[in-house]
Amino acid sequence: MIDWKYGAYTTIWWIILLATYTTAKEVTNNFGWSFLTLCLAVILVIVSSYFYEHEHPQFREKNRTSPVDHLRGIWVLFILVVYLAVALQVTHSDIFFLTCATLARSVPAFFTKYTNSKPDKN
Repeated sequence: MIDWKYGAYTTIWWIILLATYTTAKEVTNNFGWSFLTLCLAVILVIVSSYFYEHEHPQFREKNRTSPVDHLRGIWVLFILVVYLAVALQVTHSDIFFLTCATLARSVPAFFTKYTNSKPDKN
């Protein structure tokens, strides 16, 4: 029931984005440069995941389904409540926001299964 490979794959991409933004924020302490660095990291992750998913179709999100009904929605709602409860008390709320986004996308990825049994023909 737990798909460790796909969950780790999703978590790694989100941790790369989180680490890039955190490092840029600490080095420059300027929102403009941090945002630009985050945008470049997002573009890099999208392009590299496109090429990786082209070779390995079992990692495409459209080929995955959750065996637990409404798990992603319930989890995202829980993370939203946690974010709204804690965001006013955290000094670095932008980093906390990215951490919540990472949790909201990564945890449900562990509870998916591969549904496409046919090889990808392009």
